[in-house]
Amino acid sequence: MEHSMTPESLWQRYARIWSSEPAIRASEMEACLSDGCTYCDVNGPLQGREALSGYMGQFQQSVAGGRFEIVSVIHHHDRMLAEWRLLGPDGAVLQTGRSFATAASDGRLKSITGFFDS
Repeated sequence: MEHSMTPESLWQRYARIWSSEPAIRASEMEACLSDGCTYCDVNGPLQGREALSGYMGQFQQSVAGGRFEIVSVIHHHDRMLAEWRLLGPDGAVLQTGRSFATAASDGRLKSITGFFDS
C-alpha cells in the first residue's frame, strides 16, 4: 500500500471498488486488500480477493448503479471501523451499516466484517 494512504483514503478507495468495472476491480483490490484477505457479512464468509471480486459482481447486478459512501472512519493500531451508506443511482440511501477491519503489516485491509443496520 502507498504509505501516503490514510485509513480514510484507503476506505474511500475500497468503497469505490464495489461499483468499479471488473477490469479496474482486480488492480484496485490488490492495492487495497492483502494477500489471503477475508471478508464476511450476513451472507457468509469469503476467502481471498477473487471470491470477494465475484461477490462484488453479484452486488452490482442486484443493486444496479449502487455505490458506497464512507461516512466516517475511526482507527487505532491495526484496527479500523468504517461507517457507510449504500446509495442508489438516484442518491437515495438504500442501506446503512459499519465495517470492521484489521490491517496487514503493509497497511492493506486483511480482514473485513460488514454489519448492516436493520
